Amino acid sequence: MSNKISSTSHSNKVSGASHSNNVSSTSFSNNISSTSLSYKIAPKGNLPGTARPFTKLVSVFIDNSTILYEGQYTVGRIVHASAYDRRRRSVYLDELKIDYGRLLSRVLRGREMSNNPTIVGIQPPKIDSLWNYVQSLGYKVTFHAINKEKKGSITFINSTLTIAGMNTIQEKDPGTMIIISSDDSYNPLAKEAIKRGWKVETWFWIKSDYRDDLTANEKSRYFYNYLGSQYRYFTYACTEGDYHPRNKFILEIDYSDTPEKFNDKNIMELHFMSELFGWWNRDKIGFGI
Repeated sequence: MSNKISSTSHSNKVSGASHSNNVSSTSFSNNISSTSLSYKIAPKGNLPGTARPFTKLVSVFIDNSTILYEGQYTVGRIVHASAYDRRRRSVYLDELKIDYGRLLSRVLRGREMSNNPTIVGIQPPKIDSLWNYVQSLGYKVTFHAINKEKKGSITFINSTLTIAGMNTIQEKDPGTMIIISSDDSYNPLAKEAIKRGWKVETWFWIKSDYRDDLTANEKSRYFYNYLGSQYRYFTYACTEGDYHPRNKFILEIDYSDTPEKFNDKNIMELHFMSELFGWWNRDKIGFGI
């Protein structure tokens, strides 16, 4: 498929598209398994005292400027990575990769979106399952690129995502706003959405349960989720060539006696479904384990 992205508009669904919440790619299925790990999603139901009717739909906004970067530190600490950053006094996992389609699927948990998901910052790779997954739901990704060489890029990212969020608040009936970011930079947007009758879910790498300056009623409509407790479902480590981590055992699989359609990606799928964090070695052919 073409991975062209839409402009900054918030268009309606693509006609004729199916609405399965299974992440898929062009070559393998990325069905997300159920889990026992805790996460918080906004409960369904109308909100008393709001002028506009509350819907069961969600709107997704992703600041992808530093999600991978901060994830390298958070996941690195969890899996006891060996690389060490003296400046931040923390270990980190430079080999970390993110599957954004799986991340979005994990966050949605079967709920229906009201408009195109908005991503600001770094564009996910074209081979990521995100593009096919969003299309399968009947939408396109609204992407706003960032110029790393230009001064004030952080301000541009914050303002662009905030404007997109405010436009949705103005144009759509209240629903659930989902904000995915490396940190809590968008608490002002979350607070404004809550005041306008929305429920808000935040998904951050940092542990920050934002509750300041919220009334009891507003606090009941804010739901914080720590990405570090969900990392097995959308991240993995990938090394190149002959490099292997010293503290990892190597499993090599011969596919010569297996069905033709069975390959490395089936093994990767099994790891995701089994709630395992996978280390993979990429060779010239594809993924080698």
